[in-house]
Amino acid sequence: MDGRDLDERERSLLDLQSWVVDAVQHPFPLTADSELAGRIDRVIGASARGMGPAERLDVYREQFWLRHLSNLRDHFPTVAWALGPDPFEKLSAEYLREFPPRTWDLHQLGADLPAHTASHAPWRDDVLACDAARLDWAFMESHVAPDASPFDPRLLSCARDDAWPSARIGLHPSVRALTLAYPLHEVRRALKEGRAAQRPSPQRTRLVVWRDARCSPRDVAIDPLAFALLTELANGAALGEACQRAAGAEGNETNAAAMGERVSACFQEWTAIGWVSAVTFAV
Repeated sequence: MDGRDLDERERSLLDLQSWVVDAVQHPFPLTADSELAGRIDRVIGASARGMGPAERLDVYREQFWLRHLSNLRDHFPTVAWALGPDPFEKLSAEYLREFPPRTWDLHQLGADLPAHTASHAPWRDDVLACDAARLDWAFMESHVAPDASPFDPRLLSCARDDAWPSARIGLHPSVRALTLAYPLHEVRRALKEGRAAQRPSPQRTRLVVWRDARCSPRDVAIDPLAFALLTELANGAALGEACQRAAGAEGNETNAAAMGERVSACFQEWTAIGWVSAVTFAV
């Protein structure tokens, strides 16, 4: 067999694999599409137990949709609640057709759902649903984020006072900060606890999601100043620069003394609950 024959066989196999993938992702039973069923008959044999070719392949098609729709419902409970069962299934099916699985890791299946929801009608006009998608995905990202060793504050005992402005604060990889138009973390908590959830009134909410030392998901709403500071640090700003930007942000105007006290309190609290994972001083 020469190289050209091998290339043709590889292309033929690739074409067949691609065709099977398309068939498995077909939105309707394969037996209902006579043209497709006819092609399946030419490629796949009947089962010894009496199943026709299209019926055999349709088993895998059904599993594709059952498994992945169920996965999205599990990972996006707040979106499912916000939209209701039928609209959520419609959104999920639309999403899966545009973003079929690209990896065996089903934790990554919904990675593009927040962006898809925010950019496609009619979902993009539903602020509650768009916020819910961002919130649910923040929890998923936090869940699968790498771990980090607990930070030991005693390591700071030798730090000079003049070294702090240029220090970089490393946050635990599971920490996610997001701003929502609704306090949807309360809705998600109620859903997870099996309680009835009521549609909340609009309320700008600055939220932090993280995974605690016991690998349990956590969330807390924090005030604008703390949120601005945390966001600046997460973006890599040095502590002094982060404080200046946070203090000067709209609604956060505060003097240097008050800011110093607030930063100290935040640092102690964030270290205690595991948000801080490292402090690096400039050489």
